[in-house]
Amino acid sequence: MDDKGQIGEDFVNDLAYRSFLKYWCYPGPKHENGDKKEICDLMIIFNSVLIIISVKNYEFKGNHFRYFNNTIEKAVKQIHGACRTLFSAKEVQIKHPDKEIEIFPREQIKKVFRIVINLGEGVKFYPFNQTTKNDDYVTLFDKDSFQTIIDQLDTIPDFIDYLEKREKLFKGRTTIIMPGDEFDFPVETQKEFFELRDQITNNYILISGTEKDLLSHFFKNTRNFPKALSEDSNGIYLIIDGDWDSFAAEEKVKNKAKADKASYFIDGFVQNEILKNDLLKNLTPMRLGLAKALLSFDRLTRRSIANSYFEFHDRYKDVSGLNFGRRFGDFDGVGLLLTFYTDQMDFEMINTLNNLAIESCNLFTGYKSKSMILISTNRSHRFLFAHIDKIEKYSPQHEEMIRNDVKALGWFTKHTFLHGTEKEFPK
Repeated sequence: MDDKGQIGEDFVNDLAYRSFLKYWCYPGPKHENGDKKEICDLMIIFNSVLIIISVKNYEFKGNHFRYFNNTIEKAVKQIHGACRTLFSAKEVQIKHPDKEIEIFPREQIKKVFRIVINLGEGVKFYPFNQTTKNDDYVTLFDKDSFQTIIDQLDTIPDFIDYLEKREKLFKGRTTIIMPGDEFDFPVETQKEFFELRDQITNNYILISGTEKDLLSHFFKNTRNFPKALSEDSNGIYLIIDGDWDSFAAEEKVKNKAKADKASYFIDGFVQNEILKNDLLKNLTPMRLGLAKALLSFDRLTRRSIANSYFEFHDRYKDVSGLNFGRRFGDFDGVGLLLTFYTDQMDFEMINTLNNLAIESCNLFTGYKSKSMILISTNRSHRFLFAHIDKIEKYSPQHEEMIRNDVKALGWFTKHTFLHGTEKEFPK
């Protein structure tokens, strides 16, 4: 492998093994039951979403059109071929580095994102998007902007949200982005740019700035792109040079970064408590399901959960005797139950109370949650946890038993929601 190929492979592996991506990533997946050839550079499968990534590391030598031919066109063809292989009539087997060979879940996939990442530096302008021969939308990133996006949108839901809104806005519109400074456009580059621009007749967008600059507006507009880009027009020229640096320096951005620190409790909990051995093929289905459920929350939700956990723990950390704390919330059909047990309780008692807490939450919320996460802790942050993938309604007899047990313990039926203001469960 040449140096450029190795750099590209290293980039893919670094991306694939980031903590928030590695459990969904398949670097260089091969058609295991076919020709054994690499399907694409990187594939991400997250619930019903498939992301296909092609990474190109062609050196930019000053000729933009030659560069586009050697990167974008080849990458788009590779992505088209990958989709054709994955969604062909035959079963396709793939392999995650930490799991056994598995069948690509084509029936599960409802949305496909196609991404090209160009690692070459020095490009002054490039197409913002492309389409395959089937007219499927392809997102283009340069290395610097993509790495910033991944750093800032460092959960799968946040990343997908950006891709989805980006595609919805720019699909069907020819867009050129110009990350190079205005004074950095030599005569030959200007000629190339005007030649490309002259090929566009209407419904085009020219962006002066980088995708990082555009990302700053995405954040400023409560995770939406500038309204000006949504207006009907034959042509839009957006000047945003340097906006990312100005945005990143704002005090409220720094405060958000500080506020988000608590949310990484969830990331650490998954890594250090659930995935201790770090090998997915050795995990029980419950542990893997719990890891995926927690990592499916976006950054803001993780912050809410983490802050509630620390406040909850602080409230009960000095409690002793046979006291049991509970707090519950539902996040779009995913129930999350926090419980606190004391050192005076044995495992059998803790297990019994945790099961009753789960069942009472399901019963008294009218089975609002479709699945349930339990995180049980004590003053030393010693964790017990569980994940129930599918919650089914209990029989009338079992419901009556739950009511009797709750009444016998003196528990109220109201629940404290993590993001609400209802009263705390009594001890």
